[in-house]
Formats: sequence, C-alpha cells, structure tokens
Amino acid sequence: MDSRSGNKGVSRIRILSLGNPGVGKSCLIKRYCEKRFVGKYVPTVGIDYGSTTVDLDARKVSVHFFDTSGSPLFEDVRSEFYRDMQGILLAYDVTDRTSFIALDAWMAELRHNLGSTTSRRDEWGASVVVCGTRTDTGGSVGGRQVSEGEGRGWADRHRMPHVLTSAALGTGVNHAFHTLFVQALQLKDGLRPGGGGGGVSSSGGGGGVNSGGGTIDPEVLQAIHRLTHAPDDHDKLALSRRTLTRDEINKSYRRLAALVHPDKCKASGAEEAFKALTQARNNLLKLSTETTV
Repeated sequence: MDSRSGNKGVSRIRILSLGNPGVGKSCLIKRYCEKRFVGKYVPTVGIDYGSTTVDLDARKVSVHFFDTSGSPLFEDVRSEFYRDMQGILLAYDVTDRTSFIALDAWMAELRHNLGSTTSRRDEWGASVVVCGTRTDTGGSVGGRQVSEGEGRGWADRHRMPHVLTSAALGTGVNHAFHTLFVQALQLKDGLRPGGGGGGVSSSGGGGGVNSGGGTIDPEVLQAIHRLTHAPDDHDKLALSRRTLTRDEINKSYRRLAALVHPDKCKASGAEEAFKALTQARNNLLKLSTETTV
C-alpha cells in the first residue's frame, strides 16, 4: 500500500517514546510540537497521545506520538503499542547515569516486542534515535554523569543516530526529531536498510528518496543527514568539544569522507554533505591551532 494513502496524499508515521521515568521524553515532544518548555515534572500514566504535521521535502507527513510511561508497572501497556511503529525515540538523562545504564534493558524490551533477537536495525521494522536529555543542567548540582563520548559510543555500537538535547533551551530537539522522521518515513515507504528500492537522503531539509536506485548503507544515510543538518562543526564530525585534537579531527574526517565522497557515494545529498564535511574540518583545524580545546 502506498504510504501517501489517506487524506489528500498526507503520509502518516507513528512514533513511540522509550526511556526511564523522568528522563524528559514528554518534555522533548512538547518542546517540538508546542515550542514551549514545561519544567514541572508530571509522570506519564500509561500512554499519552499527540500529533502534528510536518513537511519533509514538500511532502506533508502526519506524525502521531505515543508517549509511554517508563515505569515497569506499565510494561504490559507499552507492549501493546510497539506494533506498526515506524520510529522510536530512546531517551536517557545525561545527569542520571542510572538512566543511561538502563538503555541496555530498554533495548532488550525493544527487541522482544519487535520480534528480533539481533541488534540489526533493518530487522526491526522501526528506526531508533537515541537522545541524551538535560544537557543544559550539566553544571548544576549533581553535574553531568554521562559524557558525550559515552552516549555516542553506545549509539554507534547499535548503529543508531545520537543527538544531545535540551528541552529547556530547545537545542538539538528539531535535529533529533527530523532525523527520526526521515528514517521513519523511509520505513513507511518500504525502503528498509538492507532491502530493495533505494534509500532516503535529507539533502535540502527533508527526507527524499534516492533517485539512483539500489540499496544504500544506513551509515551513509546517517552521515549525510548529520553533515547537512547538524547545528555546528563538532556535531557534523561527531567530535567531543572537550578532547578535540588535530588527529581526532582528521581521523573523523577520513572516516566520513570514505562514506560520502561524491566520487564513490551516489546517494542523493552526498556532494552537499562532502562540502559541509570539508568546511567543518577546516574550521575545526583552524580552531585547534588558535585555542586549547
């Protein structure tokens, strides 16, 4: 069935939120949909529902959010909502190490409910984006307990995008959801990584279907999306701001260049991504010679 079926060609995707109680799942969704932050913590009971409409490459997409409670008491309720999900927002709090350690347990629940015994995303039928929340409170009492490198390392091991966010400030929120929507729409269109029919590129601000045909490695798609949409040069090269060296800059550059260089990569948006990569590398190399980072 064509994913554009429905009223006036509007595509529909379903998004499920997962993570420990209190990590800020509801705050992220409210910040994205309503452009506001609610600081008072009100635990989700069972499942909350909301929806919004977004544009991806001039294509109207109706997004339906199923915001779950992270309490073990509602595991049976959550299990009823995994079916027919195209996207999953998996969140942890950077100031709460327990919530980060719990990601492994959430992965186990996710695999069980999606019917997969492996960590291969293409076997699940749902795309996952990992979000570190509350990055604005790292300097407060208690401090940051999970480094950017740890969070990104966990996500990389599971071949998932990783985005640091702050619902209070709004940083990273649009980037996280846009990444999730692009990949979820790919699955909605039947273009699963490892399957037939091409891939999705986010060049130009949305998720478009690659015109070249054939299967595109999901790592390539993630690299193109990050390079063309990440908010700053550090994020484009997936580098920590605390341990930046020239060797690290060049190592990250070589890895990403191997994925998106237009002489080798035929995915839509590769040329734009490579230009962004080169510019980001040059900017960071200049910074590394002028300052101690």
